Formats: sequence, C-alpha cells, structure tokens
Amino acid sequence: MQPGRRSLLAAGLFASAGATRLAAQPGPASRFPDRPSRIVVAYSAGGAADSQARLAAQHLGDLWGKPVVVENRPGGNTLIATEAVQRAAPDGHTMLSVSLPFALNPLMFERLPYEPFRDFTPVGLISSIPNILVVHPDFPARTVAEFVAHARANPGKVTVAHTGIGAITHLSGELLYDMTGIEVTTVAYPGSTPAHADVLSGRVSAMFDSSMLPHIESGRVRALGVTSAQRVPLVPTIPTIAEQGFPGYDAAAFYGLVAPKETPAEVVEKISADLRRILHLPEVRSRMQGMTFLPGNTTPAEFGAFMRQEAARWGGLVQRRNIRPG
Repeated sequence: MQPGRRSLLAAGLFASAGATRLAAQPGPASRFPDRPSRIVVAYSAGGAADSQARLAAQHLGDLWGKPVVVENRPGGNTLIATEAVQRAAPDGHTMLSVSLPFALNPLMFERLPYEPFRDFTPVGLISSIPNILVVHPDFPARTVAEFVAHARANPGKVTVAHTGIGAITHLSGELLYDMTGIEVTTVAYPGSTPAHADVLSGRVSAMFDSSMLPHIESGRVRALGVTSAQRVPLVPTIPTIAEQGFPGYDAAAFYGLVAPKETPAEVVEKISADLRRILHLPEVRSRMQGMTFLPGNTTPAEFGAFMRQEAARWGGLVQRRNIRPG
C-alpha cells in the first residue's frame, strides 16, 4: 500500500473514531443544570411577580437537585432586569420573569437596548391572574360605579397606585379611565409591597392589584371589583367590573419565563417541560389557587404566540392614551 493511501486511511479511521466519540458526548440538555440557576425578577420582593418566581424556583430546584435562586432587580420600567438577563450566558442557568411590560415596552419606548421577540427565547407561562380594584376603607365608594362617579366629580384628586408604566396594575386602570373618561392621579412604585403600604395607610386612594387578598379579608382595604371577564372562584362574592355597568372590561396579568437568545433549544425545551410538570403538582396548584393564580401550561412556541397576542391586544390602548414612561 502506498504511504499516501495509508495516511488517508489512517485519517479516515481517526475521523470516524472522533465522530463516534463526539456522537457519544451528552447534549446540553442532559448536562443541564450543572450548577445553581437564577430567575431575575424586575420587581421588588413580596408582590405577585416575585411570588410566582419563588414558587417556580422552589419546585424547579427540588426537581433538579440544584438551587434556583430569585434575584430582584427592580427599576427602569423592567429594563434593568431585562438588560441583565440579555447579557447573561445563554446556557439556561439565567432566566427572566416576564409580564406584560416585556411585550409592551417596544410600543412605549422610542429606543430599547433589546427587542423582546428577537433577543429572548420564550420558555413558558407560569400563571395568569386578574387584579382586584381595592380602595382604602375611608374612600367614599363601595362599587365601581361609585368609584367612577367620585373620580368624575373630583378630577385628578383620586390617587391610584401601580407598579410601573405598562404593568397590568397600571393598564387595568387605564382601561377603566379610557372607557369612562375619568381623570385620576396615578402613582408609580417599584413593586407591590411599597404600593400596598401607601394604600393601607390611606396615603393613596386605590390600587388594581392581585396580591391584596389578605388585606381584603382583614378589612384593611375594600374590594370593589375584579378585572377579569368572570368572577374569581376563590372570591366569588366580589363582582366583576364588567357586570357593574362596564361591559367589555377585561384585564388580567400574566407571568412567565424567558431565556437569553441562543440558549440551546433542547435546554429551553427541558426547562419548559419541567415547568409544566411542577405546575401540575397538587401542592403547587393548591398554593396558586390560594393566591387566585391560574397555572399555565404552554410550550415555548405557545408562550411566544401568547405574548405577541397580548402586545397586539393592549397596543391600541397604549397608543390611544399615549402611554409612555415618565
């Protein structure tokens, strides 16, 4: 055999052996997670977004045998947290907890350092949840109609807390103001916890929020109406806003997870499948029901399509009311 042919044969055998060794290597999903992971939340601790993330983190950590920590990075209308995750390594170990502002920010900012549907990969929906319009007990309204009438008679004097421009706590109110023509003064907070403090003290008149149920039950705030199209089974005595003379009113929050772009598809699929798995656990569903949350059950593609639909659904209101960051 000629030397050249022997060299070619040896090279071919070496390449074949190398290909076999490469094929035997485990893929990214089989190695994930190989260290602690984190979920970055764009709001302060204690609110609905934080509660969702911590519930998911706890049970994903139990399932994976590796810690999943929650990192709160409030501020900048969610931009601070979003940019932090955008810069993270695309290996699945860093995820971003997202809600409506993630999809709507491109409509509200002239320039963004990221594009949500280009620079991030959807993972899955954790939950959806309606808000409840609550007022301080001293506020002179026991129904949504009375709230509207009082605001109409006192333009700009009713104060309403929310957790950021474009958040569902903000847009729930904007939808009602748009439908009724009332004028209120809105007050932005970095998260639900500091907003709650001011509503509970009476410094702020009202709030649309999903995590005030304990304060409703204790009588520290008064519930006027839920923002969903149907009543919430956990609080069936609280009527919807729609049924109180505002037909067509419907607003609900959503919370989910995304990962940096270029995160391997098999890793994204694993996280999404494991998220769906924990969301079917009886203890998780029971805790969510106690907080009026509705568990999600989406693939990455389904969650991406859902967020695009939400952006389209709310985009008209954002443009009509010229909603922009302050």
